[in-house]
Amino acid sequence: MTYFPMFVSLEGKPCLIVGGGRVAARKCRGLLAFGAEVTVVAKRFTAEFELHNVLLPDQDMSDRATACDCPADGCVQKITRAFHSEDVTEGKWALVVTATDSRDVNHMVAALCHARQIPVNVADCQAECTFFFPAYCMEGTVAAGITTSGQDPAMARALRRRLQTALPGWIGEIRENRKETKADE
Repeated sequence: MTYFPMFVSLEGKPCLIVGGGRVAARKCRGLLAFGAEVTVVAKRFTAEFELHNVLLPDQDMSDRATACDCPADGCVQKITRAFHSEDVTEGKWALVVTATDSRDVNHMVAALCHARQIPVNVADCQAECTFFFPAYCMEGTVAAGITTSGQDPAMARALRRRLQTALPGWIGEIRENRKETKADE
C-alpha cells in the first residue's frame, strides 16, 4: 500500500511519545522542528534527550498547559515512569509515537490509539502505524517529505540527503520576497 503524502500543522499541538531511547529522541526532534509541544513518557531517557532546549521535571500530565513556557522552537516535557493506558486520552493528542524496546507496550499503545482514533506511529511494527514519519528537509517555509510507505527507511533518508543538497539555501527566502513585492504594489 502506498500512503498519501499529507502535510499538517503541528504548531503548538500536543504530541505524546512513549519511550526514551534513540529512536524516540529522533522522532522527538522531528516533531519539535515543526513546532509541536511534546510530552515523553519513559522509564529511562538516553543522553539524546539532553540535547533539547527545555527539559521539565516530572509533572502530572494534567499540568501540561501551565507547566511549559516553551521557546519558539519547542519544548519537551519528560515524565519518568512506565506508560499507563490513561496516558492515551482521546482528544488530547494530535498524534502519538510509541518507540519503546517492548513489543507488548508498543502494541498496547497502538491498540489504544486505534480505539480512540488517534494517529499513531509504531517504531517496531509498520502494520500498526496509521502514519509514517517522512524523511524531510526544510529551508525556511519550504518543506519536502519523502516516504517509501515504511518499506525502506534507508532509501528515504538517502533521497532526503540528495534533495537537501539540491535545494539552494535561499529557497526559503522566496516567500518573504514575494510578500515584500506584493506590499510594494
